[in-house]
Amino acid sequence: MSIDGFNGMSWGSSDADIIGEFGDPARVDSLDNGIVVLSYRESLLGEPALSLYAILGGHGLVKGQHTVKLKPEKGNCEGQYRVYRDHVTLTYPLIAPIENYDYPFTDDFCTAIQNGNGEWGNQWTDPSSGSVATVIVQRGTDEVRLIYESATFIDWLGSRQ
Repeated sequence: MSIDGFNGMSWGSSDADIIGEFGDPARVDSLDNGIVVLSYRESLLGEPALSLYAILGGHGLVKGQHTVKLKPEKGNCEGQYRVYRDHVTLTYPLIAPIENYDYPFTDDFCTAIQNGNGEWGNQWTDPSSGSVATVIVQRGTDEVRLIYESATFIDWLGSRQ
């Protein structure tokens, strides 16, 4: 299994392809760097999600992202996070992820998130294409982000530095 796109859309898909598949986006943003972002309200694994499709002129779809809120008030934030991590693991079973987490072990993950002290991430790098999938909760947020980046996007970012 190769990381060859985002949410059923192949890398290189045009904005017209995405709109044809998902309908008119809730929002379209044209960024100064030449990227157009199509935003949709969707569902991911039964939860409301914001989905972003980044189109780079001449290259089509180069990056995608789902953002889903954790529910610390329901407890078991570790389990909530693992649902999304396991979803990506099952999608790309032949790619071993790298895992990083940082939170005070005196707190559970929900408490750490609410106090702005929790961070947890897993990253899969496709050896055949160079594309990357990341599932992360960053410090100071209660959002899980599932980020898919094509090798074209990663190369483009590197060329801008």
